[in-house]
Amino acid sequence: MTKRIVLLFCALLVGSLHSFAQAGGVVGEWRGIRTDPVGFVYSAEMTLQSGSSCKTCAATGADSVRGTIVWTLRRAAENSPADYAHKVGMTGTEYVSGEMRGGVLVLNGYQKDDQNGILALDKYRLVLSDNGEVLGGITYNNGLWLGQFIAKSVQPEVVPHPR
Repeated sequence: MTKRIVLLFCALLVGSLHSFAQAGGVVGEWRGIRTDPVGFVYSAEMTLQSGSSCKTCAATGADSVRGTIVWTLRRAAENSPADYAHKVGMTGTEYVSGEMRGGVLVLNGYQKDDQNGILALDKYRLVLSDNGEVLGGITYNNGLWLGQFIAKSVQPEVVPHPR
């Protein structure tokens, strides 16, 4: 009986470490682009936190992820209101939270700083590449799930040490 309990405990521990490693794999800085079939194009600077780097994540679980996405409107859709053409180049920030679920990063926008009126809160279903350098998938896009988002990890520049 105790052997089964020990094995069960070990299985739970390994499972929790694996899921933490998944969430930890998305931590950091990302640069990317979001498109949709209507024609809007946004560039993104995303910062994600999880685990010990995220004070609010610890209370909600090891798979919890929080972050910000600074969006810049790069192209307005052809049929968008006329004032959108003047908003190209403007930015807004979306605050996101979520978790890793079975290898998929599930993020939901919950707040925004958007004085320029260029953003709507969105939902994201993203997958991390095997090498951990690319994160991409689909966005809710007003319920149609037709938005696309892809981002590349921003690795800190390695400066060679002078000899």
